[in-house]
Amino acid sequence: MAKQNPDLLFLKIGDGEASEAFDTLCGINSKNLTIDGETIDVTTVDCTGSGDKLFRQMVAGVSQVSFSGSGFFESKAQSVILVDLKLTGTATANFQVIVPGLGTFQGPFIIDSLGIAGDVNGGGVTQEVSLSSAGAIVFTAEA
Repeated sequence: MAKQNPDLLFLKIGDGEASEAFDTLCGINSKNLTIDGETIDVTTVDCTGSGDKLFRQMVAGVSQVSFSGSGFFESKAQSVILVDLKLTGTATANFQVIVPGLGTFQGPFIIDSLGIAGDVNGGGVTQEVSLSSAGAIVFTAEA
């Protein structure tokens, strides 16, 4: 597989309408998508006393998809939506994370944190956002 252009990894937020449209959150330069989950130990001890070596048995538990990103703050409507969601206590919206060469992850995410910072030494105003899945995330492979 050829290397993918990181500029094409997008975070998009839904508008909440019935036929939902998604807008790209601009300015996020550094992006990270993580898929993880808990495991549950379901090992059962051999009750016959055979003395055989015991191996741990694991099953999948709760899954989670998370996204974090940072970059330059751009005063766009999408950033205002993030601030409004976080301040009103709603903090949940439908998002898409588009990974070039792989596909799209879509579903409800909760905004864990939202930060805005400024650097007086010419760094500009930056933003950081951290999201965690708040329900089932659907993955659609790139065609």
